[in-house]
Amino acid sequence: MNKFLIFIFVLVTINSFPIITLNLHMMSDEQATDVLLDVKNKIEQLAPDYTEIIFDSATPASYDLFFFIEYNASLEVYIGEWKEDSKIVSRCEYDPKGYKFYKDFIMECASCPLEKASFKKFSMGDFSSPFRLTYHPALDEYPDFSPDGKYICFISDRIGGNRNIFLIDKETGKLIPKPVYGSSEYFPKFSPSGNKMVFQGSLHGNWNIYTMPLENYSRSIRRISSGRAPAYSPNWLDEDKVIYVQDHATSNYFVVADTRTLKRKVIELPFDRIFSPTPHGSDLYFVGLKEADFGIYKLTPDGSIITVEDTEYNEHDPCIKGDFLVFTSNRDGIYRLWAKDMKTGKVWCLTKDIPYDTFYPVFSPDGSLIAFSVYKTGSEPDIWIIRFNPSEESSPLNDLP
Repeated sequence: MNKFLIFIFVLVTINSFPIITLNLHMMSDEQATDVLLDVKNKIEQLAPDYTEIIFDSATPASYDLFFFIEYNASLEVYIGEWKEDSKIVSRCEYDPKGYKFYKDFIMECASCPLEKASFKKFSMGDFSSPFRLTYHPALDEYPDFSPDGKYICFISDRIGGNRNIFLIDKETGKLIPKPVYGSSEYFPKFSPSGNKMVFQGSLHGNWNIYTMPLENYSRSIRRISSGRAPAYSPNWLDEDKVIYVQDHATSNYFVVADTRTLKRKVIELPFDRIFSPTPHGSDLYFVGLKEADFGIYKLTPDGSIITVEDTEYNEHDPCIKGDFLVFTSNRDGIYRLWAKDMKTGKVWCLTKDIPYDTFYPVFSPDGSLIAFSVYKTGSEPDIWIIRFNPSEESSPLNDLP
């Protein structure tokens, strides 16, 4: 007869922000005792300071979660399940002879309560900066905010290893998957109305650009790009027009496509390669490559090309709000987020306290937040958020620890 073990632990911390409480009920069969202990230790190790983890079903809590892990001898796998209100909210499997690393399996099991807390904290809006939003060991990158601020989307391969679009509902803190079966997705962007999305996908066996509505999306996915050359990195010009990058034999160019008529216009620019089209007003910001040097440039309506930020440290990923440009650059050996006041020309670092590469920043609709991906050494990227307040700027150019 199998013995069942129960771990009861309490982690209490003090913070000036409201605490997210988690009632965790954790059990295993005899063969999975050590695995359960590793999951418990990982939760304790990574639990942010705004959480209180308890085992007390009589105590009101933000969430009550039940975890059971067992070793299935017939399948020779470990199976862990988290339940909330008797419904499975997360299921993890580990085959010691399979491709998955044990450490990733432990992190996958631990991520469920950690993300319950972080999504709830994000929905409350009272988090400190910088703030880690995702904890799953899968790849999480390319965030974007919906225009009304209700959702934040990102790409993750946490379902079967395939990259899919996920939404976090900021009002409820719930994670909403939007899988496109048979395809991997990249660079999702909400339309100006927030009713549609554009993304790069592989549904037809090659990189193409697609649009889809948020509701009943799987029946209304539409391919926008044409031809066999890879198309990627899309963005919206307005509610009906998108701009993206498409390769040709020796370089690439921008394509402006009408999503209703599918009429397309090519924009070629005098660079070795061009990337990341970012509309702002009537101007188009983009990344240009010249002789191994990446910089950020602006294309004006009269066809002029203006250098916005171009140093020997390579600039990528422009995002703009008002008079402020945020971008990535490796000015101190790490790709950090930098901000530039385009009126004064002042540049300062936004992520000096994060010792890892950061990419793909995006502003929230009101400009108060920036979401981005953090590439921690030895791990897949996660989504983080910082607050943006230019009046409290710190770490001017070259002023880094």
